[in-house]
Amino acid sequence: MTELLLLFLCAVLVLCVVISVRGGPVPPVLYYRKSSQFVAGLLTACPIFLQPYTPTRLWGRSGHVQTIVYSKIERLYHPNLDGRRHERVLPDGATSTFDVYEVAREHPSGGDYSMLVCPGIANSSENPYIRTFADAAVRGGYRVAVLNHLGVLADQKLTSPRVFDYGSTQEFHHMVEDMRKIYPNSSFLAVGFSMGANIITKYLGEHPDHQKHFICGMSLCQGYDIASFNKCLERSALMRLYNNTIAKNVKTLLRRHRDVLFSSEAERRYGKTDVDQVFNSASLFDLAKTFSCRRAGFEDPDEYYTWGSSATYLDNITIPMLFLNTLDDPVVSPSVHGIARKFAETHDNCLFVVTRHGGHLGFYEGGFFVPSHVTWLERAALEYAGAVVTLISRER
Repeated sequence: MTELLLLFLCAVLVLCVVISVRGGPVPPVLYYRKSSQFVAGLLTACPIFLQPYTPTRLWGRSGHVQTIVYSKIERLYHPNLDGRRHERVLPDGATSTFDVYEVAREHPSGGDYSMLVCPGIANSSENPYIRTFADAAVRGGYRVAVLNHLGVLADQKLTSPRVFDYGSTQEFHHMVEDMRKIYPNSSFLAVGFSMGANIITKYLGEHPDHQKHFICGMSLCQGYDIASFNKCLERSALMRLYNNTIAKNVKTLLRRHRDVLFSSEAERRYGKTDVDQVFNSASLFDLAKTFSCRRAGFEDPDEYYTWGSSATYLDNITIPMLFLNTLDDPVVSPSVHGIARKFAETHDNCLFVVTRHGGHLGFYEGGFFVPSHVTWLERAALEYAGAVVTLISRER
């Protein structure tokens, strides 16, 4: 497998060299309601979306390399942030945690703003991309709270027989509640990466009250519809490789907590689970059928997918939203972009941004071989946040 991966990377790098000499960088494609005065003002205050995104020259135009660099090599720059961990025992006995990083300097507006971050699948505040984003945000004057998905932290044992779920918003909800108590005068911005983007979008749309304390939401590389997302990951041998890799990472986490997840208490709550079938699951779709579906309270996978997908709740959202995806994302196919595009083109406060390059959460930029330590994605999210703060401050 390692030799095949190296051969694949070499082939892609050769292709990147060829691509790098053809054509120049282009601006993202933007979708929004053309009559929206809010988005018009947003783009004036947020020029990054009108300017070309220039990926790292040698390999940045390959979505596969961008994604592999992000997921395997991650960051050359890995800030050491000093945060404070908060714990809360939920009604079912699960212990949910989140880390808070205080601002490094006052926000330019003089206001108090907190970014509530939901990481990608099987990720936490300890992942380098989350640390890098948090570091950039606190330097920009934002307090940052990062949810640690259940079961992900190596030093945190499960206290209930369940782990995070693609469609469950309860841990994020309790983080919001706790942050409201600790920082009652702060305005919140929701930020979600990949699976976390599905969670924050679903959360905001589940109930109107969930939006009261948020000034905006930012969805970064979301899949929108779980059933369609799963189908996309089965379309080719290469996409199945990504699917199997993600499933393998999740199964590693399940094995770590096997004694709790498949205990007599788990059987009492969720019924008997075929453990061998779970660990023989080769894809996320198989894991959903053998494990996640029942833990979420569903016997029918289709009902589970409908419940867990943010697309079901989109039309309930009225606060400003940024949806951002790429055309070369090997994990989230452009075939699901229509969900975000339709919403953006029919709602006044939404902007859907699609870049040509970037991969899945990569968006590395600058340099010929070694990229800048802050990615285009991070710059775009922070510029968007600043623009929203400016526009809302004017309205007040």
